Amino acid sequence: MPKAYKGSEFEREMCKCLSLWWTDSKRDDVFWRSAQSGGRATERTKKGKTTYGSYGDIAAVDPIGEPLLKFATIELKRGSSHGVPWDLFESSDSKAVRPFESALEQARTSALQAGSLGWMLIARRDRKRAIVYMGWHLYRKLGQRIMPAIIYHLTINFSDDFPAQLRFVAIRLEDWFMNVRPQQIIECMEREA
Repeated sequence: MPKAYKGSEFEREMCKCLSLWWTDSKRDDVFWRSAQSGGRATERTKKGKTTYGSYGDIAAVDPIGEPLLKFATIELKRGSSHGVPWDLFESSDSKAVRPFESALEQARTSALQAGSLGWMLIARRDRKRAIVYMGWHLYRKLGQRIMPAIIYHLTINFSDDFPAQLRFVAIRLEDWFMNVRPQQIIECMEREA
């Protein structure tokens, strides 16, 4: 199976899952892949332009989904090439940007460009469970502890050559769906307004 197909299929699957979760299984069409998986927004940002609703890999094609994307810009990664946080523990010290750091930087940059509250990275390696990674501050905004979860506090190499301390959380996607209700996110965004 071609690599691009695998990623596209995962993006379609995640859009459907997020839509069903967001609507309490009533609809599967609230979220869809953003134009060029966020590439259009990235290119326009380089020219100083904004692109409504096109940041990250997921877009709300129905306005009822907008609170989720104001809460977090979502990036998706499928396969093993993006790495995992544990790679950052095992690797020798280096100034090089490792694959997982690159994935985190992409998620963080997309969220900053979109103006969302934070970022989420949903990743699934081959024959493994999907994991939701999110910034610590976003996790705390939910006002609850989702268990099981792993909290990371690591020095991350970003492409601007300035390592930064980053605190983020890893949660299995099924635990996210079982423990986080869309209403919590809507209420969080109302508090932020």
